Amino acid sequence: MLVILQQTEENMISRLTDDVLLLILEKVNLPTAVKASVLSKCWRNFPWLLTQLNIDIKDFFHEPCADPQVDDHIHKAMLSLTEAARSMIAPTRRKATISKLSISLFLTNIYSNEIGGIVNEAVENGMVKDIELVSGVERLPFDVPDDEMVKHADGINGFFSNYPKISCCLRSLVLYNATFRESDLHNLLANTCTELKYLYLYQCDTGINTVFKIDAPNSKLSVLEFAYCSWKRVEVVYLPKLEYLILGHWSSPYLPLTLGCVPCLKEVDIYSATVAYQEQPFKLSELLSGTTCITTITLDFLGQKIWLEPEKYQLHSASSNLRELRLHGIFVGFGLLWTAALLEAAPPSLETLNVEVYDHLCGDDDKEKQLFGERTNAPWEVSEFTHSSKSLLLKELKLSGFNATEEQIIFIGAVMKRASNLRAVVLKEQYCKKCSAVSTPITSGECRFPSNEDEQEMVVNNLRSRSSSSGAQIIFSRHKLSSGG
Repeated sequence: MLVILQQTEENMISRLTDDVLLLILEKVNLPTAVKASVLSKCWRNFPWLLTQLNIDIKDFFHEPCADPQVDDHIHKAMLSLTEAARSMIAPTRRKATISKLSISLFLTNIYSNEIGGIVNEAVENGMVKDIELVSGVERLPFDVPDDEMVKHADGINGFFSNYPKISCCLRSLVLYNATFRESDLHNLLANTCTELKYLYLYQCDTGINTVFKIDAPNSKLSVLEFAYCSWKRVEVVYLPKLEYLILGHWSSPYLPLTLGCVPCLKEVDIYSATVAYQEQPFKLSELLSGTTCITTITLDFLGQKIWLEPEKYQLHSASSNLRELRLHGIFVGFGLLWTAALLEAAPPSLETLNVEVYDHLCGDDDKEKQLFGERTNAPWEVSEFTHSSKSLLLKELKLSGFNATEEQIIFIGAVMKRASNLRAVVLKEQYCKKCSAVSTPITSGECRFPSNEDEQEMVVNNLRSRSSSSGAQIIFSRHKLSSGG
């Protein structure tokens, strides 16, 4: 029976066209694609026909528990990766132009020069069009020795200096754990990698508590992302094509970001669980001052203190084109009524409010409390929100982590009453990603997500009684656990 099934599967695969098989092989890692090519004589050249090639250092750690922080393991992995790159990119074997080469490696290793030469030659010969490059791997925040970070930055600078053709095709660059000289990093962004569209810096800096200015009028960078970087402040002076900015987990006492000339910036995403010494909130209006095109803002507090300073009318003028406001990771103990101040300050253009409540116990141990300190939220003026007659132009309200508490019902009912254009209220059950299960709420008790039609009908009736004129559809969304566990 097993033999029959195996033959049936092989027959099904053999009926697939070459184009379909190549598309499938482009979705798997390189070792898997190479192994698949030996199953049939007809497939033996398939790896060299792939137009999208992914060479990832993680696929070349030989031992199951190989540590990407150990030099010997890195050396062995880079040796194998170099051999793979030489084989897959060699012009004598290549059967098709590589439209996108994604390569992940360590630019501090001796083999990075050999790989650089291989890729540089392929670009010169027209065999590689676009390149996505990753150097390093994610490490624990602030756990990488200073000399190692400096060495990595020197390796990156040397790589692009020695192989200039690569930077001409570089579209995406991800760098982990590197301390640059300010002039080197500025030159990399402003002069060397001008074709770059996406840049992600994880635990990178130009020295602790320094100011880094990004002034790159020739840059095509459209997405810029920082995480765990130790700058005192990042000043985006000029990035003419920047559309999406992401900032997470800063270490300075205040938000380390100022925006200058960013005429295309449409979306800003800020996330952090600020630690005990980071007590100074920031004004959203000051960050947005001077921007004109932002349509979406995401603020994620990750279940800790609210690092926003209360404000009203200043925000209105600073976000005149805002379409969607996302407030995520709000500790359940803060309630939601304080967000009404942001709603009232929002411009008429705001169409969607997306709120996510943090109501679970994971990460709420003594160690976390010592690191992040007391959860705090500044006093917001919201006393008149539930009784105000001022109309809101909101079209959609999304609430993740809904529990049928009186406070949440009051908030939702007030929004429905004042937003005459409201079309939908989406109430979602909370899902704890860390636990991979629906969590036990901190507010456990009778108030929980309505799990059946009768409970949902009670919630709907309660909301309708508070906003009888609202025609908004109320949608309940339960999380579905996979059967795989």
